[in-house]
Amino acid sequence: MPFIGVFAKENDNNFIKNEICKNSKTKKFEVFNINKKSLDNLKNVKFDVLIIKEDISKLLETSNYIRNIIEKANYILVNIDIKDNKILVEKNKSMITYGFNTNAKITISSIKEDNIMLCIQNKIQDINEKIIEEQEVGIKIMKHNINKLYNIMAVFTVLKIYGEFIPYTLS
Repeated sequence: MPFIGVFAKENDNNFIKNEICKNSKTKKFEVFNINKKSLDNLKNVKFDVLIIKEDISKLLETSNYIRNIIEKANYILVNIDIKDNKILVEKNKSMITYGFNTNAKITISSIKEDNIMLCIQNKIQDINEKIIEEQEVGIKIMKHNINKLYNIMAVFTVLKIYGEFIPYTLS
């Protein structure tokens, strides 16, 4: 059972958790929201995937637990559009970056009404050490979820590295 840790606001965490669990057919994921309050309880958990959607620079300054969590994680997904998160990428080459930044490994190449084209710009290795080649995947999204594009990129990446079938529609 893969453990997923999410540094995000609670509503974003809930969206990511619901979409991963709803669209996973072969694995049962456990998704945890990591914040200042929960950090003490989760300090010894080894996460298979760590999603960093928010700026965690202030938490990094005040807590050594976060550094330990990051170092122990197998995969680290970082929203590279957040300026202070770029420091994390420079220190760890095993991270998967996502966002609208041209240097992101996972990005969105086009948005049309309720359709997006997700793009893997650089090869990624999945949990079975199989290489996921550069590609574009069309996904239909609900109109009210256009504001959740960062969450959709994170959900897509988690499902992809675990070999899950990516649905053509995400809620």
